[in-house]
Amino acid sequence: MIDQLRQRFEQPGVRLFRRDRLDMVELSNAAGSTVITTLGATVLSYIPAGGDETIWVSDTACYDGSRPVRGGIPVCWPWFGAHPDDASLPAHGFARHAYWDLVAVESGDRSSLARFRLESDRETLRHWPHPFRLELVVTLGDALRLELQAHNPGTETWTISEALHSYFRVTDARRLTVSGLEGLAYWDKQAGGVRGKQDIPLAIDPPVDRVFFDHRAAAIIHDGDRDLRIDKTGSDSTVVWNPGPEGARSLSDMPDDDWPGMLCVETANALDNRYSLGDGKTHTLTSEIRVTTR
Repeated sequence: MIDQLRQRFEQPGVRLFRRDRLDMVELSNAAGSTVITTLGATVLSYIPAGGDETIWVSDTACYDGSRPVRGGIPVCWPWFGAHPDDASLPAHGFARHAYWDLVAVESGDRSSLARFRLESDRETLRHWPHPFRLELVVTLGDALRLELQAHNPGTETWTISEALHSYFRVTDARRLTVSGLEGLAYWDKQAGGVRGKQDIPLAIDPPVDRVFFDHRAAAIIHDGDRDLRIDKTGSDSTVVWNPGPEGARSLSDMPDDDWPGMLCVETANALDNRYSLGDGKTHTLTSEIRVTTR
């Protein structure tokens, strides 16, 4: 498979390679570099030009295809979290477990992109009885932009929740704040589903697991002398998650002491912000990640 991908897509600024059993696509240009695996169309790296790695991936992540890679930016779709009716189905949906097709690449001096596609088939219909087409476009420019397009080619309206489950590499999650969430209502899973209101910038005190509702603006992670800004469209929720020490110990593909080095700030439509998509309609969710220094 990797040889076929190389023949079709490899060119200056686009490299196709294998890590263990997973196919990888690397885009590089004057603005930086990014790596995406076809398993889940998951972004695994983003390094802005002259900067450091922005995306966190576990040192003990699996690359054999037996499970999604722990970290990166998985696509959670067509449900976020546990399935609402059947706990036996995979958490966060099936899209991150599936192999997506690489269908196009474009390479430029300061803007490059890779387009991935996933369509309904016999396997997805076992988990979710609806035809669909998903496309994820990853654009590497002055920022890293992800555009997730969900299309309903069928005759029935469906309702979904979703997220771009972004894991960010940080210096120490216990010393971070996240701004842009002030004034929002939230649901706190860590506190047993308690609801509250965020009055001030969120000071991270792991473990944390909150869904912020009706959030359509940017969220900004303040990490030492740099800011990670996440702008978005087509998204009404933002999720903030860090498992803390006990949560990390429960994850077999995450070292017990790695949790301070990561924070998830996720572009989502979750819980109260699920949406319905009618026949022939398309919904587009975007997330744009930009790193600035202060």
